[in-house]
Amino acid sequence: MNPRSFGLVILLISALIAASVPPAFAQRPPTSENQFSVSETLFATLAAINAAGYDSGIDSPLNDRYQLRTQIRRELAKRSIPCLAEIKDFYRVHRKPSGGADLGQYVSFALLAGDPPKFELPSIPLPEDAEALRGFSELLARFYKEADIAALWRRSAGAYTAAMTEYQDQVINTLFEANGYLRNPSGNEGRRFQIYLDLLGEPNQAQVRNYKANYYVVITPSYNVLVDEIRDAYLTYLVDPLSFKYAAAIKEKKILQKYAENAPALDLAYKDDFQLLVTKCLIKAIDSRLLHGGAEKRAAFVDQAMREGFILTASFAESLLRYEKTPDSFKLYYPDLIAAIDVKKEKKRLDDVQFVQSAAPKVLVAASKLQLDPAEQSLQEAEGLYEQRDLEAAEKIFKQVFEQTDNKSLQGRAYYGLARIAIRQNQLHEAKQLFERTAGSETEPPILAWAHVYLGRIALAERDDKKASEQFKIALATDGISAMAREAAEKGLQSTSSTGDKSR
Repeated sequence: MNPRSFGLVILLISALIAASVPPAFAQRPPTSENQFSVSETLFATLAAINAAGYDSGIDSPLNDRYQLRTQIRRELAKRSIPCLAEIKDFYRVHRKPSGGADLGQYVSFALLAGDPPKFELPSIPLPEDAEALRGFSELLARFYKEADIAALWRRSAGAYTAAMTEYQDQVINTLFEANGYLRNPSGNEGRRFQIYLDLLGEPNQAQVRNYKANYYVVITPSYNVLVDEIRDAYLTYLVDPLSFKYAAAIKEKKILQKYAENAPALDLAYKDDFQLLVTKCLIKAIDSRLLHGGAEKRAAFVDQAMREGFILTASFAESLLRYEKTPDSFKLYYPDLIAAIDVKKEKKRLDDVQFVQSAAPKVLVAASKLQLDPAEQSLQEAEGLYEQRDLEAAEKIFKQVFEQTDNKSLQGRAYYGLARIAIRQNQLHEAKQLFERTAGSETEPPILAWAHVYLGRIALAERDDKKASEQFKIALATDGISAMAREAAEKGLQSTSSTGDKSR
């Protein structure tokens, strides 16, 4: 892999890991991409259920290797905690039949809850498992104070730091590998991928969640880090938005969904959502390309995925061979992957697939669809249509955004999309008005900067060098301007100076 493809990510992840241990240990990590860290909210939540009777995996030898869970349980047993009886009742009422599901609901709670000491959940409707635990916030706040969890958290710093040091190389290498394959050096603005390590849960767990545009992986002690699960979660985080961006192209292949519906081992979530299925098939195909062991092992992996109902894995695996020979980033190549799905060829292939009745159980929780705001989903789909030069369809969907939301930032992005369409249709006056609306909106700084760049270019076309210069300067003064927009603004500013010299 080309180190330039992900050298920046290496530095970023390394810096984040360094920042995740003392003296800032008692702080929840800041929002950023590609973090591997710990969470006090998760620690407090799992400490509470351990005190209440959560025993899954307590006999595992890993509890002798990582002794923190046993130590915390013993320490809590010594303390007088007035609310403990209520917590035990709450835990008993909400207990799930399987250890993974039992842990999972509290993982969901901890990822959505606020910081200590209140642990408040958002007032909006939550995923079902977290919504069922809404009453736990008040109990946990009392437990946090009465059991002095803050002190236990600080005392646990050494154990977490040692465990993270043991795991970090494998975790980082897994993310490097994914970034290198997808040629993804810059990440995803406005989105977050977070890995938490916690030592108080049942061993050998990898709990994955996605809330809105953010992905979380919670791992517990294991002899071998669950790198496959971490990589798949990270790949899904990177690829998922593309399925929304090119939703229209994916719909053209939906006739193949009927084959997935007949696969007994396939999770119902994939049968009901073709877009989600396409993403998972693509992840499987990427897994096959990253698999060590030669062509025969890769082919067997693809065959098994097909038999489990991931019906496009073979098609994507073939297309990835072509991708690997191009210099393009995966984001640019993605529409070619979708276009390369030959429905007739895949029907013929799938007619010969013998679906298995059941698949091997996984520790990884079932996938869930990226939960986007309808307006956000429309924006991504419209951007995909714009890139495919289907301007009429893109324009229609950009206009839908104004009916779907009153969020000024999202509306600003819609104005920006419509303005670029007007430019391509040589409607300069309309484009100017739309870029002005974009510039006057509350949308993201990179888009605001580009709006001013375009307004500067339009002013140049109208031979208004003064106005053009003003717009380029505003663009350059915008916090968060992208490198490309900065370069365009600087060139535009130079051209106004050059024009001015000639006129004099």
